[in-house]
Amino acid sequence: MEKKAQQEMVGFVLIVVLVVIGMMVFLILSIRDKPSEVNNVEVDNLLNSVMKYTTECATSFEPDYDNFEDLFKSCYKNDQCDNLKKGACDYLEESLGDVMQDLLKSEADVEYYSFEFFVREDGGNEGILEIDGGNCSSKNILGSQKSLISGGTSLVVRMELCNS
Repeated sequence: MEKKAQQEMVGFVLIVVLVVIGMMVFLILSIRDKPSEVNNVEVDNLLNSVMKYTTECATSFEPDYDNFEDLFKSCYKNDQCDNLKKGACDYLEESLGDVMQDLLKSEADVEYYSFEFFVREDGGNEGILEIDGGNCSSKNILGSQKSLISGGTSLVVRMELCNS
């Protein structure tokens, strides 16, 4: 009789442990970062295109050139463009500004652009880099953002465009 009671207690404890683990998994999945709301499809497409643009920076070896997405991650890690003898953040700011200036020339209705690069944290966002150019004369600002993961850290690149 005594062994049966012990078996029932062990079974009850196992059930409680399994329920607690299940609740923890559910809680973690429900708290996890949801994908960002994309405000504008065109800006999102442009941001994705810009992120895949190959730069002249090689942080590891030539000809392994970084695209802008890799360059943002390298900037966060304070890497250097070995082939250019520049910091990744310095080159990122320079080259992204050049690409966006060319875009402003080719797109007549885009007057202003802005990039914010920051670390997403529980208590707020820690800014790393801000790049902008042009002048916004209207209130028609469209935006999108892309989340990146670098070494377990959640990074965000936010792009805004001002249309005339």
